[in-house]
Amino acid sequence: MNMQYSSKQQLREQLVRTSGQAPLTLTPTSQSIMTSPTLAIHEAVASRRAAGHDTLHLGFGEASFPLHPLLKTALAEAAPHTGYAPVAGIPALRQAIAAYLTSKRQIPFTSDQIIVGPGSKALLFTLLQVLDGDILLPLPSWVSYAPMAHLAGKRVIGVQADPHDHHRLNPDRLSQAVSQARQEGAHPRILLVNSPHNPTGSMFDHATLEALACWARDNGITLISDEIYAELAHGWREHISPARFYPEGTIITGGLSKAFAAGGWRLGFAALPSTEAGARAMVALCALASEIWSAASTPVQEAATVAFSQHEAIESSVQRSAHVYGYVTDQLYQTLRQLDVLCPRPAGGFYLYPDFSPWRSVLRSRGVETSQDLAHYLLAEWDTATLPGTAFQEEPTALRLRLATSALCEPRPAVSDEEREAALFHLLDQEETLFERRPAFPLLERAQTFWTAFIRDL
Repeated sequence: MNMQYSSKQQLREQLVRTSGQAPLTLTPTSQSIMTSPTLAIHEAVASRRAAGHDTLHLGFGEASFPLHPLLKTALAEAAPHTGYAPVAGIPALRQAIAAYLTSKRQIPFTSDQIIVGPGSKALLFTLLQVLDGDILLPLPSWVSYAPMAHLAGKRVIGVQADPHDHHRLNPDRLSQAVSQARQEGAHPRILLVNSPHNPTGSMFDHATLEALACWARDNGITLISDEIYAELAHGWREHISPARFYPEGTIITGGLSKAFAAGGWRLGFAALPSTEAGARAMVALCALASEIWSAASTPVQEAATVAFSQHEAIESSVQRSAHVYGYVTDQLYQTLRQLDVLCPRPAGGFYLYPDFSPWRSVLRSRGVETSQDLAHYLLAEWDTATLPGTAFQEEPTALRLRLATSALCEPRPAVSDEEREAALFHLLDQEETLFERRPAFPLLERAQTFWTAFIRDL
């Protein structure tokens, strides 16, 4: 009986193979897409910790400060509002975002230029679906940009930023990349930039941004500016949007996840130019959004209206958190520099991007040839989680890692969520005297001790 069943099963499998009608057959594109490295490392660390490993987590960039009480109250009050919102977003939120950008970016916006979605990530993906042309991507770049472009059927044209000048991007490199791409049959029409930058923490200065904007205008390039970390500038360099210099050709994206510490709310926005082309793009975005997500969560949109209404208490909390992130990130940066580790100076967000190539020969003797090898080595041998440069489209042999510092902000170990939240709010209240008091940050000290021991071991 069993042999007869097995024979029939084998026959069925053979018929499926020869007919090419196997169930659940995947497209070639979907088979090439992997889980986002940032989410993968976060889950890997959770598994290690569940297994008893005391892993130092520098692999995942998530805002660490608690949700502001005004936003918590706003969401609770909006919970009964369960009806579908308009595809582009509720009018009050779009108006609030337009006013917010007008104030913060010093560029006039109206609500008609704003579309809201379930996270800026979804909006970036949708933009790449509706905009024509291939994409110019400065390298290194955030982990999801290239996969999004591939899913949209676009070629990714990597433009290597200068690692010897804080990964600076200049028009000459862009022009060279465009010429080469066109010779190879590509159609570069989009430049996607991110400032403050993930993974380096760098931020464009005024002169660089103006030059990039002028170059994009002269070459008919659409510029997408991912400004999700804009409110987390550390204070020594002003955040400027390229839309200030190229308003007719720049699309700004942003959201709640970083500055407002509400990543799980999944609320983002895109601000399009106030031109006829911008209006057509808005129609296309709304049409595609209507077929994919219909509308962002209505209660979250209503709470987000409070976040973008420039309430004094929320504004102060955001500014204070930016300074704390800047302080902690700079402390680890200074440690790395004292150890002669090459690393761009961070200007915003909560990332560092050190280069370990000076120790290449020693690392090779330990079986480390690539940044992926180095990340695996640190996790396995030193119980420290990082992300390799390959996750950010770097060449494998570039021995650079991204370190996320947001989790290092906790002022002391907490035994409960309530105690942790109270300690973090107290830290924000004391932010003005941070540099005078220099309070203890146990996880920061642990990271400093680790990198000192690791470099000395090399």
